[in-house]
Amino acid sequence: MDVSMNTAISGIQASILRHNVTANDVANVNTPGYAERTPIQSDLRPAGTQVSAIRQTPNPDPTMSNTDLAEESKEQIVNKNTLAANVGVLKAKDRMIGELLDLVG
Repeated sequence: MDVSMNTAISGIQASILRHNVTANDVANVNTPGYAERTPIQSDLRPAGTQVSAIRQTPNPDPTMSNTDLAEESKEQIVNKNTLAANVGVLKAKDRMIGELLDLVG
C-alpha cells in the first residue's frame, strides 16, 4: 500500500475511535461522577495519524457528569467531516488506479 492510502486509512481509524469516545461521553451524560474523556491525536511517521492516548478530564463533582454536550456535538461534527475527507481520498485513489488500468489494458 502506498503512503496516501495508509494516511487515509489511519485517519479513518482515528476518526472512528474519536467518534466512539465522544459517543461514550454522550451516553454517560447523566451518570453521576462520570469524567469526560478526550482523545489525543498524534502523527505517525512517515505519514498518517493515530489516537495516541485518551485523557480523562478530572470531575470534581461526584454527583454529576462533567460532559459538555455542546462540546461533544462539535466533536461529532469534526469526526464526521474528517471521516468523509479520508474516505474521499480513498475514492479518488480508487478512481485513479481504475483510469490507469484502463489506459494500460
